Amino acid sequence: MTSVASRELRNHTAAVLRRVTEGTDVTVTVNGVPVAVITRPRGQRPASMSRRDLVQLHEEALPDVRFRADLAWISSDTTDDLGDPA
Repeated sequence: MTSVASRELRNHTAAVLRRVTEGTDVTVTVNGVPVAVITRPRGQRPASMSRRDLVQLHEEALPDVRFRADLAWISSDTTDDLGDPA
């Protein structure tokens, strides 16, 4: 996420909005304090994605180690001991 001062937003609105259009969220600050976030409308995908953003998205989507352990534990059991349902 990029941060811009309110003065920079005022003076370079088109450039800041271009970055948002490209998929970068922009935090607007006043005297160094975050006051707003400018982001793309929901449901719109960026036209392109940097390698760094793709790797970050992939890493965030991976399940954590405990979840993987739970899946392994669940999948190790069978229903063979229940017998024939007929």
